[in-house]
Amino acid sequence: MHVPFVDLTVVTRQVKDAYLEALGRLLDRKHFILTEEVEEFEEAWAEKCQVRYCVGVSCGADALYLALVAARIRPGDEVITQGNAYNATVVAIMRAGGVPRFADIDEDTLTLDLSKIEALINEKTKAILPVHLFGQANDMTSISELAKKHKLAVIGDCAQAHLAEFDGKPVGAFGDAAAFSFYPTKNLGAFGDAGAVTTNSEKIYQEIMARRNLGQVAKNDHQYFGFNMRLDPMQAIALNLKLRYLEENTEVRKQAGEYYDKLIAWADLPLRPVQKIKGANHVYHLYVAQSMKMDRDDLRKRLLELEVETAVHYPLPVYRQPFYEGPKDPCPVTDKVLGRIISLPMFVGITRQQQEYVVESLIKILK
Repeated sequence: MHVPFVDLTVVTRQVKDAYLEALGRLLDRKHFILTEEVEEFEEAWAEKCQVRYCVGVSCGADALYLALVAARIRPGDEVITQGNAYNATVVAIMRAGGVPRFADIDEDTLTLDLSKIEALINEKTKAILPVHLFGQANDMTSISELAKKHKLAVIGDCAQAHLAEFDGKPVGAFGDAAAFSFYPTKNLGAFGDAGAVTTNSEKIYQEIMARRNLGQVAKNDHQYFGFNMRLDPMQAIALNLKLRYLEENTEVRKQAGEYYDKLIAWADLPLRPVQKIKGANHVYHLYVAQSMKMDRDDLRKRLLELEVETAVHYPLPVYRQPFYEGPKDPCPVTDKVLGRIISLPMFVGITRQQQEYVVESLIKILK
């Protein structure tokens, strides 16, 4: 049996016919920039995230950049993120002129180790940027309290955490602003690049609205140094349609994640799935586990021989990437864990038979 790592067939089929019809209406109107479809999505996503404002932008990386700039991150300001943050997160800090600082992660949950943050705070620190990896929120209550104590901004990277919550509150509603990616493989994915920033701050909202559109507050009135970072209406159409299915599809992902948990526990495999944080739900953008005995790369090769596709999120921390020349704070847990983690097939439409075959293959290899 072949089990792909990801398969977008089901989520595409859900909206295909309606999408093509909506595209026809867009073409007939002959207006293609910042259309009513963009506004419709912004309003709907703000409501879903329980915030006052949402700004649709070109991609998740630009959403992070714009959120950081609007939160007053300036050259030389330090921004604390986590050791296993993705490249786009760290580069967004650097694009804004900031200096990334890396706090280590918890070995079981792979989220920010709260005990490692405060030691990095100094007079240059201006923000904390937690990354809600794999679909699980960080402890946003504790992070918010720490930020308030030290008068720091909080910018959330929610690229993998659509509908994720902490203590019943959507991740997009925490902090000064939150950034989302709608890359096609995300739990809410467009048919190309797309992103958004959510916030309760009118000031941040107005600034990002301008900066995404060449810095304009009105036609030819450029109050800010801005860029073309607008959300394309063709992607907004896809997002509006897919949003109707998001809650249902998220429940499907949760059920699949819980079934993997059950199968792996039953098989007593030397794998350690990402553990849950008390107060956080998990929306399973990815199903990640640590290979505790067998070399991770060898395990992936053996699984591929059995036609099970896997991935790694991510094999090398940004502070060890060739391009990176900034501070390299010691993150021993991150270094260790990134050599172990493996992402198993996870997508809307994965069958129990496919999941059982994945675990049967793991048993064959590991036992």
